[in-house]
Amino acid sequence: MTSRGGLTPLLVLGVAFHALYVLSIFDIYFTSPVVPHVESVAYTDAPPAKRVLVFVADGCRADKFFEAKNSHADARATPRASFLRDVIETRGSYGVSHTRVPTESRPGHVALFAGMYEDVSAVTKGWADNPVDFDSVFNQSSSAFLFGSPDIVPMFARQVSHAVEEHYSHEEEDFAKGDASELDVWVFRHLQRLLDRAQEDSKLFGQLHDEKVVVFCHYLGIDSNGHAHRPNSKDYLNNIALVDELVEKTYRMVEEFYGYDGRTAYVFTADHGMGLKGAHGDGDPANTRTPLVVWGAGVQGPTAVESGDEFDIDLPTQSRAQVRAQLQTQEEQEQAAVDEWGALNKLLRKDVMQADVAPLISALLGLPYPRNSVGVLPFSYLSKGAYRANAVRSNAQQLYLHALRKEQEKRSRTLLRFVPYGPFRDRVPELSKQLADAYDASLQSDEESEACAHVEELSQELIDICLATLEYFQRYDWFFLLSVVVLGYVGWIVVVGVAYLHPRDFSLKWLLGVGGKQLDMKVVIAVFAAFVYLALEGSPATYYLYVLFPLLFGVFTWNHADLIKHAWAGSSERQSKPSWKQWAQIALICVCLELVVFGYERREIFGVLFSLLAIWPYIGASAGDEEESVHVHTGGFPSPSRSWAISCLLISVFPYLPSEYGEHTALVNVGGLLTLLFTGAVVSVAGPGEQKSWMNTSFILNAVPLVLSLVTLHGTMQYLDGDRSKPPFSLTVANWLLAGVPIVVLLARLHHNTSSPTRGLETGAGRRDRHLLQAEVAHYVRRLIEVMLAFAPSFILLSIAYEMLFYVVLCGVLVSWLLLEAEASLASSSSTWREVQRAFVFLLLVNIAFFGTGNVASMSSFEISSTYRFVTVFAPFTMGALLVGKILIPFMLVACTFHLILLLPSASSSADSQKLRLPATRYFLLVVAMSDVLALHFLFLVKNEGSWKEIGNSISMFGIVNAQIVFIPLLFLLARAFVRDLTPSTDIGGQSLHDKKHQ
Repeated sequence: MTSRGGLTPLLVLGVAFHALYVLSIFDIYFTSPVVPHVESVAYTDAPPAKRVLVFVADGCRADKFFEAKNSHADARATPRASFLRDVIETRGSYGVSHTRVPTESRPGHVALFAGMYEDVSAVTKGWADNPVDFDSVFNQSSSAFLFGSPDIVPMFARQVSHAVEEHYSHEEEDFAKGDASELDVWVFRHLQRLLDRAQEDSKLFGQLHDEKVVVFCHYLGIDSNGHAHRPNSKDYLNNIALVDELVEKTYRMVEEFYGYDGRTAYVFTADHGMGLKGAHGDGDPANTRTPLVVWGAGVQGPTAVESGDEFDIDLPTQSRAQVRAQLQTQEEQEQAAVDEWGALNKLLRKDVMQADVAPLISALLGLPYPRNSVGVLPFSYLSKGAYRANAVRSNAQQLYLHALRKEQEKRSRTLLRFVPYGPFRDRVPELSKQLADAYDASLQSDEESEACAHVEELSQELIDICLATLEYFQRYDWFFLLSVVVLGYVGWIVVVGVAYLHPRDFSLKWLLGVGGKQLDMKVVIAVFAAFVYLALEGSPATYYLYVLFPLLFGVFTWNHADLIKHAWAGSSERQSKPSWKQWAQIALICVCLELVVFGYERREIFGVLFSLLAIWPYIGASAGDEEESVHVHTGGFPSPSRSWAISCLLISVFPYLPSEYGEHTALVNVGGLLTLLFTGAVVSVAGPGEQKSWMNTSFILNAVPLVLSLVTLHGTMQYLDGDRSKPPFSLTVANWLLAGVPIVVLLARLHHNTSSPTRGLETGAGRRDRHLLQAEVAHYVRRLIEVMLAFAPSFILLSIAYEMLFYVVLCGVLVSWLLLEAEASLASSSSTWREVQRAFVFLLLVNIAFFGTGNVASMSSFEISSTYRFVTVFAPFTMGALLVGKILIPFMLVACTFHLILLLPSASSSADSQKLRLPATRYFLLVVAMSDVLALHFLFLVKNEGSWKEIGNSISMFGIVNAQIVFIPLLFLLARAFVRDLTPSTDIGGQSLHDKKHQ
């Protein structure tokens, strides 16, 4: 079995394995919390309100809303939200509604009206619409009327037959044109028209006067002005004042419409805040702190407290732990609130979690709580009495039914040993009986206040247990799935290790039987038993595939345990006892792999990594310690070890530089000139003297496009930066030609060389001609310089700041690496340890090729302005292709260097060389195995809480390391075009591999 025949199918299997296991995180971390068929708890008491009006000021920050003084001199001297401020001080309750991340419009509104936080299964869906149907206060209402944004309003009105919704168009929503506050006026006018129409439409009049009516007014203007002008702008702050006026007008209009019957409740809040840069989404307090003002029927009025250095915050519910956790991280904002909110610290503040608003709306109207709500009724907003106690008890009962249904669903799918949540099983039955007895006693007690307080206390304990139960069952399958996936990765790494050690004998048939001769019954029995178990538990189809791989890999490991032991023992026999230097390098690799994990989150870590790599040659590979030292001809350059250390220290600086940078064309020019000087210096000392004439001529021809690209870059930027006019067509064409022609010319010349009779460098049988060997190494160095010069013009024209400086330093690292490996190859025979070293350094260089100028967050970390030298109109596909090309250029240099390293002359015998005829595939296996070690780390670092950016980044990191099995071979395939004319390396003491092939 050839290496190609055994290892290539293994790589194909690896692609399928990694593609499947990338999806595993969605079954582990991103399952929907929505539980179907949960029963509802109906009220028996008459609610205080017949209707609730909910005002949501999209993007309204709590601090800007509650400020006592307006910061703009040309605005009113009164508080910015003067009407709602008067409501707080005279007849309502207020607090801060603390949102959870992601602080976006969809999850914020879902929390407000459904009582549940972001459905994490929506991570692959569009931001505006929920991927699953959910219960909300609108579903439970008798009639619902919704006005506002096309991204929010239709989401709640869909599949609600009794809902009436009106929304404006996306064109009207464009905050780059006109006054965004007009969107809020639009909402008021359409509600006004609805009430006017009801005077003539008896059916509509009856709906509006019915009980359990919800009216929702969504004000988008504040959010739009925050994005366009930032939250400290006059536009944003004045829009808050406008919304306050609209709320006042709506309040007076509604009260007049209903004849001041005292049966209307009002809720004012926001879905999220707004960051200083005009963005939201993360957990910054500016985004998570939103205002909450409630007044009207059934609402507790203001409670005076002694003012002091901090607010008196009432937290009587089980949300207190979450609220306090938020407040502990907001000490600066709390102190600013004391200073800026005026006399509000003299009133009792009632903070809530955002999901608590949904049960508050339900309690005011007497609606059944949304079935999948995890909100806790902030009962201190309600007037004290029997109704409030019953509302709190019903909140606990609804959460109990929710948790019970979750337990039943999980129990029905668990075949063997179902493990219930202890407190839910042991404490809840007794607690439910105590709560029922306490409620009955409160109905008959003369001390109503004390009896009701006891009901509220018991209800909070029940709520606490039920919420913990829901979280327990949401994560119930985590251990099983994580165990299966971890075993799958570990098993795959073992298989890759065996394939690496036995590349010429390995076959995929080994996965199914001993030696691949017959189907192993252990495989059949294990797979059959596992599939029966999964079928009885009603597991999803993907679970079968997740389990299949660990079973196959596990049986393979069991069957080939002796082979693995013998391979390890054989490796030990071939090599002397590991020296302290080898142990030091093993430790360095382990430390560096751990640092790579952190580097994906904080790119600065790669600076630390390359600082450590600088000392690599000095603890060097001990395999050649006792061998004769062979030095590569480097002329006046420092030794390979010294040049490697210097270049690694230089490249370690770049990860500390910002990935978002403005235009600094002078740095590009400096980088281009340094590239010219560096490549010229390398070429001048990279070979024997008799070849220097040819080398100098070739270098000049290759360097001309680089110089011309600097000239056209200067000319293009004079137009773009000067009068901001469009560069001439001829200049744009010149940029395209300079970017592409050098690469095409190099490829055409190499293709011609490949087509011509090969003239490999031969040493002759049994000879050890050091000069010819050094000439061959010099030839490879020159080829690397040619590739660097070919790609330099395109990289110059796509750079806007320090990227070109990174390019020249990366070139220095790669040349040093090639010389370092050449010296090691000529000094000692090839070994498994040397191959591991090479694969590891290659993996780190691939990472620095990306993290040197960017980060894992997104393509947005690369400035799109770098494409303006080629296109000046918005062409997303062309711009995207140019950015991808810019990103790939450093990767190509790394891959070409590695190709050349694999061609280096070796001190190994002809038999050893023949054994390694196809080394690239084996290196793929090493790189993939190391990447899978990273994947195991990232598996446990995937986030299903936080901002969408944080969640997306954690998914991207896991996906990137799994994609290495596809990316690395493709990179090698592309880079091979630049070395295809070179013959395989010559062996010391034997013929060239090219000659052997043709014998």
